[in-house]
Amino acid sequence: MSENLPIVQHWINGAISASKSGRTAPVFDPALGQQTKSVALADQAEIDATVAAAQAAFPAWRDLSLAKRQSIVFKFRELLAGRSRELAEIITSEHGKVVSDAAGEVARGLEVVDLATGFPHLIKGGYSSNVSTGVDVYSIKQPLGVVGIISPFNFPA
Repeated sequence: MSENLPIVQHWINGAISASKSGRTAPVFDPALGQQTKSVALADQAEIDATVAAAQAAFPAWRDLSLAKRQSIVFKFRELLAGRSRELAEIITSEHGKVVSDAAGEVARGLEVVDLATGFPHLIKGGYSSNVSTGVDVYSIKQPLGVVGIISPFNFPA
């Protein structure tokens, strides 16, 4: 039966990327006890390609003004808010949470995005004059590069 189910592929470099590993893992609806889809599993080469794509995209992101980065995060927030019910239903079907709990999780995720929209004010750095004779000290905060995240299964949003 699993041969007819959809396979969730990777998202690499701004596009769906079919897995080359040939390996998948089942995704079950815990409430029904039925497999609803499969998720593609990456091999090391695919992981390396994903990291390389992110590293290649980083300079363009780093060089965007804070105002432009902030507008992108605002747009992401609009998309998230506009599809919050759909996202709650996906979480319910994949994690077994009741829809109200999943909706609360999406709402909490929106709060995190709201906080991120204010980051330009949080990353200003600092300046101290004459900390020692003729010495001024300043700090700047800049994007450093690519990071990897593994989200907890019970709080995926």
